[in-house]
Amino acid sequence: MASKYNHLPSIKDETKAERTERLQQIEYDKQIKAKPLQQEDYGVRVAGCEGLYLRIRPNGTREFRHFYPHPFIKNKQIRLTLGEYPAVSLKRARELYYDNSSLLADGIDPKEHREQQQRALETGYNNTFQKVAEQWLERRLSVGKNPSLSTIKTYNRMLKYINAKLANVPIDQLKMTTLLTFCQDLQDERGIEVGQDAKTVLNYVFDHAVNRGLVEMNPVRAFPSRSLEPSTNKPKPAISTPSEFGQLLRDIDQMTPRQPDTIIALKLLALTYARVGDVCSMKWADIDFQGKLWNFEPLKGKGRKDMVDELAIPLAPQAITILKEQHEKTGSHEFVFHSPKNKKGILPTGRINYALNHYGNGGKTYLNVHTPHGFRASAKTMQMERLGYDELITEMQLGHKMINKYGKAYSCFKFIEVRTKMMNEWADYIDSMRADKIDNIIYANFKHAEQKQG
Repeated sequence: MASKYNHLPSIKDETKAERTERLQQIEYDKQIKAKPLQQEDYGVRVAGCEGLYLRIRPNGTREFRHFYPHPFIKNKQIRLTLGEYPAVSLKRARELYYDNSSLLADGIDPKEHREQQQRALETGYNNTFQKVAEQWLERRLSVGKNPSLSTIKTYNRMLKYINAKLANVPIDQLKMTTLLTFCQDLQDERGIEVGQDAKTVLNYVFDHAVNRGLVEMNPVRAFPSRSLEPSTNKPKPAISTPSEFGQLLRDIDQMTPRQPDTIIALKLLALTYARVGDVCSMKWADIDFQGKLWNFEPLKGKGRKDMVDELAIPLAPQAITILKEQHEKTGSHEFVFHSPKNKKGILPTGRINYALNHYGNGGKTYLNVHTPHGFRASAKTMQMERLGYDELITEMQLGHKMINKYGKAYSCFKFIEVRTKMMNEWADYIDSMRADKIDNIIYANFKHAEQKQG
């Protein structure tokens, strides 16, 4: 079959002089345009670049090609097209050639390298923040317990703010500093709570991205401590009436979580009202059975002006009994709530939240009714309103830094006798509430006489 390019001269018919001129190496752009068309494809070397050729086709198309040996596979020659002329100039072709030569010197195949870059670009395009966030939200709404309508509205509002600036950025290109600056700016522009809510949503989306293998780590979790203004949200839900608190205690007794230590931790939370993180990470070395004290450094007290660095919590007989029973199970380990399945070796705080959010309260659970942190508010409120203790003593027992009239903070052992009496009374009051032997009347019989403040 005759070729439509038969009108062009054939390489077979050219003279030796014509062949020499046609194959003369290319040094300048004007030589490219001067190369004649033939019935067949042919290539011309680019001067000074071993393996770099200009391919000339009968239809007039000219393109640069780089031929090189594979860096690992012997006797395998690779052909890599660099692009068509004049879109890729002679100068640009040489630059690409030298880039390839540099990769080859490092043992990298330029063709494979380019294909990897292309795949990365395609992956980035298909995994922008907006697309990954949409996937996360869809999964959030379809798997497990559905969020409330107000929570969904918050998610959508935060995503609207975030997508306004980050929608088209590939998620693996979003770094910690970019996300932190965004949240800080959002706090300045729209308020502290908005910035905190945006951080929460970003954290969820990046956790989803980590689980899908789109990023290696969640940059939101690397935010420096206190890099954002702290939230001023409403206090955590807490029960403050004896009858409801008594029902909570009875429900705790009846709970059947996967990890029995969860119930024990909840009971100690009620008796000590320490923070849930401190209870879950309680160490045997910090328990003084003889002195009936728990001496420790609160996890959230480090670097905070409103929290003490050390705290001594008097242990009522009920708490001592619980700890002695627990010692028989975990006394050979460092932590009271030893958990070999957890990386830190302790009972995860999430177990405590899960128990309150899924058990008791007449089948309604204690979600949005009472939280692990709520034991602190419950104890403070009832110790003041029902047992008559004043605020200084209850605040000291919570581990809040209290300043005396000389401008110095009280030591962790200040008023230890009064606090021991209060904690023993509180434990007995817990037993009475559990037995439903307490009314809901508030008694304002404050014990100022025995709580002289120094």
